[in-house]
Amino acid sequence: MFRFHSCKFQNELSKEKAARLTLYKQFGIFNCFALEASFHGYYTKDKVTHEFTEKMYEQMGASLVNAMYEYVMLLEEDERRK
Repeated sequence: MFRFHSCKFQNELSKEKAARLTLYKQFGIFNCFALEASFHGYYTKDKVTHEFTEKMYEQMGASLVNAMYEYVMLLEEDERRK
């Protein structure tokens, strides 16, 4: 469901007013990301479309929360080592 090849890891001029760039510029927050999801679905490399279900959105939310938790744990561990 994630299309890494479609990601652009750069600060483009067209995205200058995006929240993630504003947070970086004004507050120095380096790890700001945008999570975008379609209301329709996604397609594979073979151009086969798969419809999203309610369960899939719930799984995405759970994965996002888990990733944020793990990130905070890494930050706290890093602080303890200082």
